[in-house]
Amino acid sequence: MMEQGQMLSVGFYVWWLCVNSCLFLAEFCFIQNFTKVRAKKFMVPYVLLSDLLTLWVMYDQSGGVLRLLLHTGIIVCFTRFVLKLKWVAAVAPTLIILTLFTFMEGFQTVLMRWLSEQTMEKRMGIVLQMLISGMLVLMLAAILRYVSKKYGDTGQQRISSYLYTLLLPCIFIVWVIRSGLGLDMWMNSEAMGNRFFEEQSVLWAVAWLLGTCVIFFIILKLVHKIIVLSIQEREQKSLEDQVKKQRIYLAEAEKRNEHYRRFQHDIDNHFLVLTGLFREKKYDEAREYFEHLHDVSDRLLIGIKTGNPAADILLNEKIGFAKSNGIQVKYDVNLPSDCVVENMDLCIILANALDNAIQACMKENRQSEISLIVRKRYHFLVIEIENTNLKHGKPEYGTGLKNIKHTVEKYEGTMEIESGGGTFRLTVLLCMKPFAKGE
Repeated sequence: MMEQGQMLSVGFYVWWLCVNSCLFLAEFCFIQNFTKVRAKKFMVPYVLLSDLLTLWVMYDQSGGVLRLLLHTGIIVCFTRFVLKLKWVAAVAPTLIILTLFTFMEGFQTVLMRWLSEQTMEKRMGIVLQMLISGMLVLMLAAILRYVSKKYGDTGQQRISSYLYTLLLPCIFIVWVIRSGLGLDMWMNSEAMGNRFFEEQSVLWAVAWLLGTCVIFFIILKLVHKIIVLSIQEREQKSLEDQVKKQRIYLAEAEKRNEHYRRFQHDIDNHFLVLTGLFREKKYDEAREYFEHLHDVSDRLLIGIKTGNPAADILLNEKIGFAKSNGIQVKYDVNLPSDCVVENMDLCIILANALDNAIQACMKENRQSEISLIVRKRYHFLVIEIENTNLKHGKPEYGTGLKNIKHTVEKYEGTMEIESGGGTFRLTVLLCMKPFAKGE
């Protein structure tokens, strides 16, 4: 029969395998949450492959360097070939996992060494080792979950991949800890004992590890702030581009109005010319002159008339583009004569909302439709834009919706989004009462 010591050893190795399984499961969840790429069907293969790595290392008593390289290879291959991320996008989650994993190994090495110097029964020592390893794994899983929630949103931004090089100091941190504590010589107790584990060095080693942890999270927070500032700068540039476009619409509206006034002023003269040509029976010349006059009037004619020249030009352009792409558009636009919403703000809301709706409809593989309603209700200007949408889930705030929200806040209004039943609806309420003249 198996001796009690052997049973404890077997139990310890089984416990160690279970603890590592929990650790690899936490890693898998972190990668999914941080990258926002779902691949649950690969969870079991990922954990099993990592467990096989642990068993092989324990059986072969391989050095820590080989284990670290294999662990890194599993994470990188998973993010690159399974999640289909670019190489540069796989850097951040890999470095975060390996750095936190190194912290766990460092604390575990220090605590285990301290336990080995204490006088206690072998059974009690094994139990304490199991408790310490379990506690450290739970702490690491909690920290991975915290990091994925706190910094995961910026991790999916395109611009973040260019800033991931700021996480390269993590490589230096990993090297310092692993070489300083001898983690890559964990089977060689003599080599490890000559480092930080002389008398009264345990507290210093713990303090040193805590200091590197603080440095790591400072780096992580710095990267997060830089990414946020870069995103804000990009959105500000997008908003400025929107403003430039709206100014073009306003300039086109003023130019069209000027041409229309000139045409209206000269209309009597055109009629006199036509009358003279008919009187002299110059019918060919009269027909040619009339066709030219008709072309000029067509260019000045606006199909949608809202009472706002800038909105007329914008809506004609957007609706015309939508129809040219096979999208049906229904609209009922009535801007009140006392509308106090500035032309620039109105164009920003309509342009962004219609652009989003058109882009969504162009992705559909069926007949798509857009509905636009603009009307006054009491002291509010109500803008409703609805488009077909087969995708489900919570809508994400892109730059266009953020621009709309920023403009809506200027008028103390509200913006509501509804998605479901195959449609996506955006409702904007702009408060006109506080901005009315004389109030």
